[in-house]
Amino acid sequence: MTQEPAPRPSWLRVLQVLALVLGVVSLVVSSRLRLSGDLTDLFPKGPEAEALATFTRAFGGGDVGLVLVRGTSADEVTLVAKEVSKRLEGKKTVARVVANMPEAKPVDPTLAWLHAGPSARAELERALSDEGMRKRLQDTRSLLLAPAGSGDAAELVRKDPLRLSMIPWEGRAELAAGVVADSDGSFVADGGKARLVVLEPVGRVFDPDAAEGFVKEVEGELAAVRAAHPGTTLDLTGGHAVAYATERMIREDLYLSTALSFVLSAVMFLVTFRRARALVAVLPPLMLGTAWTTAVAALVYPRLSSLSVAFTSVVVGVGVDTGVHVYGALLDARKKGHSPAEAAEIARRSSARPTLTAALVAALAFGALGISDIAALGQLGVLSAVGEVLTAIAILLFSPDVGAYLERHPPKLPKAPAWIGVASSLTRGRTRARVAMAALPALVLVLGVVGLPRTGEAVVALRPSALAPLRTSDAIYGLFGGRPNQWVLLAHDPDLQKAAAEVDAVAEALEPLAKDGTIDGFDAMTTYVPSTATQRARLAARDALNLPERAKKLRAALDAEGFDAEAFGEAIASFEHPKNDTITIPEGDRGPLSMVVARHVQKYQGEYYVAAYVRPKPDAEKERRLRETLRGASSRVVVTGFAALEVSLKKTLVHDLPRIALLATVFVGLALFATLKSVKGVTLALLALVTEIVMVGVAMRALHIGWHVYDALVLPVLLGITLDEVLFLLHAAEEREGTDAGAGRDFVDEALEKQAPLSTATALTTAAGFGALVACRFDGLFDLGAVGAIGSVAGLVASLVIVPAGLRLWPTRPAKRT
Repeated sequence: MTQEPAPRPSWLRVLQVLALVLGVVSLVVSSRLRLSGDLTDLFPKGPEAEALATFTRAFGGGDVGLVLVRGTSADEVTLVAKEVSKRLEGKKTVARVVANMPEAKPVDPTLAWLHAGPSARAELERALSDEGMRKRLQDTRSLLLAPAGSGDAAELVRKDPLRLSMIPWEGRAELAAGVVADSDGSFVADGGKARLVVLEPVGRVFDPDAAEGFVKEVEGELAAVRAAHPGTTLDLTGGHAVAYATERMIREDLYLSTALSFVLSAVMFLVTFRRARALVAVLPPLMLGTAWTTAVAALVYPRLSSLSVAFTSVVVGVGVDTGVHVYGALLDARKKGHSPAEAAEIARRSSARPTLTAALVAALAFGALGISDIAALGQLGVLSAVGEVLTAIAILLFSPDVGAYLERHPPKLPKAPAWIGVASSLTRGRTRARVAMAALPALVLVLGVVGLPRTGEAVVALRPSALAPLRTSDAIYGLFGGRPNQWVLLAHDPDLQKAAAEVDAVAEALEPLAKDGTIDGFDAMTTYVPSTATQRARLAARDALNLPERAKKLRAALDAEGFDAEAFGEAIASFEHPKNDTITIPEGDRGPLSMVVARHVQKYQGEYYVAAYVRPKPDAEKERRLRETLRGASSRVVVTGFAALEVSLKKTLVHDLPRIALLATVFVGLALFATLKSVKGVTLALLALVTEIVMVGVAMRALHIGWHVYDALVLPVLLGITLDEVLFLLHAAEEREGTDAGAGRDFVDEALEKQAPLSTATALTTAAGFGALVACRFDGLFDLGAVGAIGSVAGLVASLVIVPAGLRLWPTRPAKRT
């Protein structure tokens, strides 16, 4: 006779209705979630990183856009570059198109000193010697007699026969990170087969609408040019292009990893749990809990960082654990003859405490990431912790009732998988158990021989290799010179002139280093618009040369070289009465120097920030000399940049990893003692967790997985996740230890038969959630997913080997006599 199902308690029905309403609200709130292309959330705390974050935010709007034009014909490339410039000039999102390096050449030759660094000042002094005047006048005659000579050149020579105003610009002028112009100021490489068109965008890099508008408008024009000239390639890069591509990458990674985590977790669930209908009971509540978590993310964080998008995959993978145990308890109750309604209530009551405890422990382990100095990692930890608890609550609310409907007919439970017997046989008998327990010291020995996992190419992994704008940047470096990872030299002060003077002093000190090869080069605003103090110092150096006295020598040199000295009366008069005019740093100007000024000067939070950029050589001794030079030039200029950030991140790894590991261990230890209440259980659990971490280290070394700060700091979290499998297996063994075992089987075999399938399902679905991150294009997420998946599988293996072996070697109760 069929029993009437007991009605659900009214309070449960109310909670379920409220949960569904909250789910609908969460979907609305989740639509407000914004993703950030700002990589500063991935920076750790510390002076170098804080300076870089400040620089990134202050100069976000000052970055240039670069269009790289390449082809097989120099003439075709020149034509296409001109067409690109013409099409982009005057566009809404393009403030200015720059085809040549801007030069602020003074009309008066005596003002050439305003732009002259140490080398240029020495050359100006040589040009004013008797021999120097003769040599430059001879070159002037050759210039005027050349077929390409123009009226503009003749007018310039009339005012400046020695061409003093050209001297500060006769070196190779740098634009950005080693991108240099040739002698006529244009950006050309590879024999004319590669050209750069430089754009000054409107709007800031970290304004998503501005970055998107700029990229779409420019790419729209470039598409038309590509169609007209199929033999050339046009590629866009720069801060706006990178920010837009980064945000798109993060969004696509979020969608892809979320969908893939559901699919992979479902597949692992089917393979291990072997009950397809259970997915109907587990996945909808899991989606509900994920929606709640996403709403929390939208409410708590204005923008989600590139690393934090991993929370959905982690929540899905780890959240299935609760569903496995709840549905397993439901099937167990139905197997014992309880009605579907009774089985649902039994499953909810019997599973609530252990699953919520396991979820809370895992959440605390994730929450340990909240103390990290890296904001994005803290976001990931908090959201994963919240999601772990919320998905467990959602599954406990709904899965038992849905499962009761699905299992309304007596269940036909499959036999235990054959592999469980194989797993049990690995530790059966004291000899095999001892061999299994020897796995831990053996793994430690292997790790000692092969070494710890190697550090990746960059500890921070902030340059996603899949981004097209970054590949274009690398191509520009290869064609035009330079390399990435330049140093940023930053000074700030409420007074613009004071900040600029500090950077001028550094630029003056860097010039000899560039000349003797200590550094690859640098670019600063000093040549274009130095501070007023620097200009006055340079004019004082000019006045020390006594130009009025040199005026007589200039007249004599003109006569000696066959020039009509009277025709150059204006130039001679300028020597007799040298000017002392200074130039001011333009602010908010759209003139020819606006791009240079925007790259080097920005006002941020009430202070002026002035930057210079230096490209060090990869040589320890030269780097040491560079640092000494910088310290001697100015005590107020801060050295930052991604190269310096690497050092800061390594310090963060050393600082954060012990703290997070200690906190996670404390949480795990408290959970172990509170749950197991036995020295044996706690010891075996700790041995299993240590074995897991050592296995991860060996696997990373064997699979050549790079060691980055993000996957390193997530290792302690694996302790809380793996604890689930360990606790349930120990609990199952404790229930059966000391009881009568039939058919020659012991309590460990029975515990494995009951718990191993569930533990396998939970571990592999967790691995599937992490594994979904491997599909992400952001390198940090890829490595985090790989290490998380490896750790989940390693934790499963450790729990199924170390725990049974320890139980067989360390019995606590004598077997009952029969």
